[in-house]
Amino acid sequence: MNTSSINILIADDDKEDALLLTEALQDVLPSCKCIHTIDGITALRCIKNDVTPDIVFLDLNMPLKNGIHCLKDIHHLDLLPDTPIIIYSTSHNMKDIKVADEYGAAFYIVKPSSFNELNKIISRAVELLGRPSGERLKKSDFVLREKTFNYS
Repeated sequence: MNTSSINILIADDDKEDALLLTEALQDVLPSCKCIHTIDGITALRCIKNDVTPDIVFLDLNMPLKNGIHCLKDIHHLDLLPDTPIIIYSTSHNMKDIKVADEYGAAFYIVKPSSFNELNKIISRAVELLGRPSGERLKKSDFVLREKTFNYS
């Protein structure tokens, strides 16, 4: 992944969670620019009219249009065919994870309990996004959460 200038769209109705995610992203990708929306409808409007993001983070539980419905719309409308879309949620419900995978999410990140853990998870996600384009992501790497991989 070219990390020189990255536009990241974050759709999350929880301002504190969005700020923590922004901080973690800027720690890992210092030159990134984060754009924040508070629901899936606003995120879709932003994608259609304003910004072509390099990465999208969708909170699962948002008002008006949740992250899964937003992901489905992006998929069905073929809005961002080459853009990694990441579901970011406190939920680790297998049904949600399965649907996220079916509709093309790059990852499903379970929100961790600390900022330090969030930084580790974001670092791992960026590392995985940088793999060669033809290389398939292992199923074990689809869900990123605290202590699911080794830290050096």
